[in-house]
Amino acid sequence: GYTTGMNPDLVDEPELFVPERWLPDVVESRKGTPKEIIDHPFFQAPFSQGARRCPGSRVAANETQVMIAQLVLDWKMTSTISSMNDIEYSQMTVIELK
Repeated sequence: GYTTGMNPDLVDEPELFVPERWLPDVVESRKGTPKEIIDHPFFQAPFSQGARRCPGSRVAANETQVMIAQLVLDWKMTSTISSMNDIEYSQMTVIELK
């Protein structure tokens, strides 16, 4: 997981946020090299996956939801939007680079 993703031998400039690393052509260029390990599905989840998944992963996910719910309850939130028609919405199911 984290240590693999921060290994400079496997990831170029691991401390930088570079979402282009996951573009299909970049992933394809890593095939057959030691760097392809970062594309394995078990390394993409923060708690791993499968039989060796972190036993605390569900607890962490539930604690996050409880914390957000408590923030919503504790804080008075207001909006200037008076109608759902005032909200601009467009459904984009594909993310494209500009």
